[in-house]
Amino acid sequence: MEKNGILWVREVSKSYRRVRALDSLTLSVERGSAFSLLGPNGAGKTTLMKILLGLVSSDSGEVLMQGIPVSSPASRTGVRYLPENITFPQWASPLVLFRQMERVRREVSMDQFLVRCAELECSELLRRPVGRMSRGQRQRVALSLVTCGDPVLVLLDEPSSGLDPGGRILVRNLIGNLSRMGSTVLLNSHLLGDVERVCHTAAFISRGRLVAMGDLDSLSRHTGLVMVETGEPERMSAALFESGYSCRQDQRGLAVELDESADFGTMVRAVLDTGIGFTGVNRKRESLEDVFLRIMGDEAMEKDGGKGKRECS
Repeated sequence: MEKNGILWVREVSKSYRRVRALDSLTLSVERGSAFSLLGPNGAGKTTLMKILLGLVSSDSGEVLMQGIPVSSPASRTGVRYLPENITFPQWASPLVLFRQMERVRREVSMDQFLVRCAELECSELLRRPVGRMSRGQRQRVALSLVTCGDPVLVLLDEPSSGLDPGGRILVRNLIGNLSRMGSTVLLNSHLLGDVERVCHTAAFISRGRLVAMGDLDSLSRHTGLVMVETGEPERMSAALFESGYSCRQDQRGLAVELDESADFGTMVRAVLDTGIGFTGVNRKRESLEDVFLRIMGDEAMEKDGGKGKRECS
């Protein structure tokens, strides 16, 4: 595991009295990537973020950020952090908050802040006191303050908290834009549908240990289904049934079962031989929710009290 990534974590452990939050955790994050930390509640994801930021110290192990030990404040130059729960003075407006922050970080111009506010559709809130905002409005302002300018690394802990569907779309677009412009984004979120749309790679963490890590596409398996997109699913189903295939209608067309011994190419030829119009034939892969449940097993449900606090949309 190379040390030249923007984050390098090796054999890191952290305990809070009898609770083992991190247990010999090792991972790395490449520059310019959108990387997600995935795991049930209490897996150690927030503890890892706090160690990266120097808010808590690890008991053992080595952590580098931008090639510098996190014990040095220099490792956090250009690094931004949005915690899951953030509190601002009720009387302060976004303009006041920005000016106060820039007295410390001195990295962003007012114009860059205004551009980010426009992207997150909160420009009308610039002079409004935080105490007179909804939770979603405060979250958009917080995201604007944290991500404006050209950050090197952005740590986001449940950034879509309190946002409506429109706000979540804006956050997804923001993460994609940050990554394309060269920033690295480290995302901690239970909204697996959002993670799947914006992240390239992920680390699955359970009980403070790394369970799996890699490119999301490589972690996903084929489900054994082939999706046939057609405007005539009933006719296509009947025709494929005659060729020995088991089918069922799906929102996008037709789902055809294909066992491991069956050949995908042969099945595609069977679709062509029907003479029925179609727009696509694709092997269906696992969603990130499927991957999460397969890798984490029953622990994900146990940690969430059986409520299944995950979302795939």
